Amino acid sequence: MWCVPPEILCDDHLRGEHAEHHQLVGTILNHPHGEAIAAGHAEEGNIDTTRVEDRHDELAEEMERRGFDHESPLEYDGPTFGLGAIDVDHNRSDLLNRCNKCRERATKA
Repeated sequence: MWCVPPEILCDDHLRGEHAEHHQLVGTILNHPHGEAIAAGHAEEGNIDTTRVEDRHDELAEEMERRGFDHESPLEYDGPTFGLGAIDVDHNRSDLLNRCNKCRERATKA
């Protein structure tokens, strides 16, 4: 979960983070060790399941704004991990250092 403003994400990162939300929920709810996997990622500051639905909706809204089809609503009523774990400033810096397209979008936002 980058949790940076969705408008700065390039198309690939926007679609990728969106897909990862669905994968995360599927893993937590369906994998025999899903809760442990999610807890580990939360400890590393990679996810915050308390924000899954809201973040998904932000990403979906941006996808639709860009003209992408979005037909995959996401509801999550599972266990919570990672409250406040995401370091958005770090993620923004990391993302902009590794992706020229996101960096370009960020300078225009």
